[in-house]
Amino acid sequence: MKRLLACAIAFSCGSAALCTGKTPPLMFDPQRLSGEVKTLSADEFEGRGPATPGETKTVAYVVGQMKAAGLEPGGDLKDGKRGWTQAVPLERAEISGTPKFSVAVGGKVQNLMQGEEISVRAALDGSKAVSIANAPLVFCGYGVKAPERQWDDFKGVDLRGKVMVVLINDPDF
Repeated sequence: MKRLLACAIAFSCGSAALCTGKTPPLMFDPQRLSGEVKTLSADEFEGRGPATPGETKTVAYVVGQMKAAGLEPGGDLKDGKRGWTQAVPLERAEISGTPKFSVAVGGKVQNLMQGEEISVRAALDGSKAVSIANAPLVFCGYGVKAPERQWDDFKGVDLRGKVMVVLINDPDF
């Protein structure tokens, strides 16, 4: 969704000139970019989450901007014509019910709340249950593997049968 948003803003700001054969602008207009961000971040778009009415509204807005810019559709074929979008399968991995998690350190037990102190997702292999009782914890920094920056939080780490612990957000490069 973030890439779609960035592309839409870029296209809406500069592509009309490209499609009409006129000389493209040399710079983006920061005020126009700010306006697009404000529009797309408005409550009207309901957070733009995948598989929500907010996504539908966002896609409609972006398609409208691309049409207004004079672009041609390049998405999936539908009735022999290119559409504006491309089908992307959405996979959902969730845990039903209210899972209970705790960590024991030095004889002290700390309960953890799903979505607050811990985020556990369902296995993507068709399993109906996840059991991580008495599994060792392995700290993996931010969970980043970026060879272009000589960064690999997983180098030499064996995670089989273990729980990976990572920091949230992005590392500060």
